[in-house]
Amino acid sequence: MGCPMRKSVKITIVVCLSAAAVPAVLFALIWYKTAQVDNFYQEHRLLRAMRAAAQREGGGESRPAREALLQLLPLGMDKEAAIAVLSNEGFGCQPITEAWMRQPSIEARGLTKAPNDSRTSKEWVDCQLRTQTVMGYDHWIVDLELEADGHLTDARVTILYLFL
Repeated sequence: MGCPMRKSVKITIVVCLSAAAVPAVLFALIWYKTAQVDNFYQEHRLLRAMRAAAQREGGGESRPAREALLQLLPLGMDKEAAIAVLSNEGFGCQPITEAWMRQPSIEARGLTKAPNDSRTSKEWVDCQLRTQTVMGYDHWIVDLELEADGHLTDARVTILYLFL
């Protein structure tokens, strides 16, 4: 029969080692997840530039991310080329056909309504992507404004931070 003192010491050691292992495992998981996220952004030039530009912001519409976007998608760029760049980054793009969906974009530029002249009519394309972060997701929304001839005239970038 073993000594009761030895048994309690063994149990105490096992409990202490288990408790010490929890922070180590959490640290390893966070480190691994951070490396995954960093690798993703290293492989996506446009997203990496927008993320770096918007790093100090709290989410929502991001002018610095817009400026980074326009460095790689300059004004005047052809619609198909712009969508191809965004698609290569992982964005899914679709035209915005409903007027009420375009209204925030129109108001953000200080306009009261969309022009009625067919020669100056605009087209909008909405592109979205959700990327993983260490503690949740970043939801990227890129709205492109195009002239009737299909050339980029403006863009808006919104970032929503979603935590688990």
